[in-house]
Amino acid sequence: MGALAGAIDRAVAASGGTWEAWSAASIARDTPPVRTIRVRDMDTFQAGFGNQVLWPLCHIFPSRCTFQPATWTAYRSANEAFAAEARGRLGAGDLVWVNDFHLALVPGFLRAAGVPARVGAFWHIPFPPPAVFGICPWRTDVLGGLLGGDVVGFQTDADVRNFLDCVAAFLGLRVSDDPPAVVLPDRRVDVFALPVGIDAARLRARTSEATADVRELRRTLGADVVVLGVDRLDYAKGIPERLLGFERFLERHADWRRRVTLVQIAVPTQFHVPGFRDMKRQVDESVGRILGRYTYDGRAPLAYLYTAFDHDRLAAYYAAADVALVTPLRDGMSLVAKEYVACHADGPGVLVLSEFAGAAAELGDALLVNPYDPEAMRRQLHAAVTMPDPERRRRMAALGARVREHDVHWWTAQFLARLAA
Repeated sequence: MGALAGAIDRAVAASGGTWEAWSAASIARDTPPVRTIRVRDMDTFQAGFGNQVLWPLCHIFPSRCTFQPATWTAYRSANEAFAAEARGRLGAGDLVWVNDFHLALVPGFLRAAGVPARVGAFWHIPFPPPAVFGICPWRTDVLGGLLGGDVVGFQTDADVRNFLDCVAAFLGLRVSDDPPAVVLPDRRVDVFALPVGIDAARLRARTSEATADVRELRRTLGADVVVLGVDRLDYAKGIPERLLGFERFLERHADWRRRVTLVQIAVPTQFHVPGFRDMKRQVDESVGRILGRYTYDGRAPLAYLYTAFDHDRLAAYYAAADVALVTPLRDGMSLVAKEYVACHADGPGVLVLSEFAGAAAELGDALLVNPYDPEAMRRQLHAAVTMPDPERRRRMAALGARVREHDVHWWTAQFLARLAA
């Protein structure tokens, strides 16, 4: 989880807690103790049920799902290993925080083992409605696993509603809307929306230290306006659709072809997951077409960087960009949007944000767009690059205040308070 893991890491350290992970490398820092879990058939666990069933299903790509009993068996076995490692060391008053969809069964295993600790789960990706989630052959197992906890958190109110609808539809349990909860015969499971934040202060400090790098980037790109996209190379992130919208912008606005540069950073992902290799080929072809059509006198309107950056270098790119295009086809939150805002809280940047990112519910002063509509992308990008400076500053100030107030430290404190209650 990258920077998010670092924030949870600090919360674990402050409470004297212990991480459990399948490798120490998955933890951002090593300040708290880390217990590494041995997982049989690790490759199947990592790339199997989570990435081939839950990820595409929850991002509303059911045609990309691959339902195989072997991957479900590996997923269940890995969750059992995590629960077994924890349960012998838990006592009354302890808190267990299970993060994300790869470990959805752990709360149920802990409940079945009778551990006296309070258990909470946070589901970081979107949660789909019953018509989509119901496709999963193991839908009742996943729902039942999450309901082993005392609290379950999601990114948005829509995710909460979808989860409760699925519980009612597939488990036949009574749910409450106010406050949201699942009513079991012997207890209640509180369900709530708690949009994850970022470490805004730390990222802002990095931006202040990167002034020279920002100037060099602007000089190298040689553009009046720099537009930035930062994504993992994942079909849910909408990179091909973004490139199509940018190409439409260049077609319709010839006066901007020599003034604007889109920097698209694509972070490599697991090629052993079906579909990613084909998507990379599609992106490469789109990049080649745009460069072939609009490069003039050695000046290109697009810089495509297929690589990962450390946080310091990425902060420089955020600060150098006049506009951020954060346009996933679907995303649980989109921390990139909040990171860009944190780097521009005192300046005139513009955020163009997908309607289907969880952050859209919070960041209303962004320019919202339907990423499936290239003409809408073209219009919003043109609105961004031509927006008067006072309006840019007003919008960014409002966005910055929201990101600073609801940062990752607020998020961890809020979740732990709900869990401990």
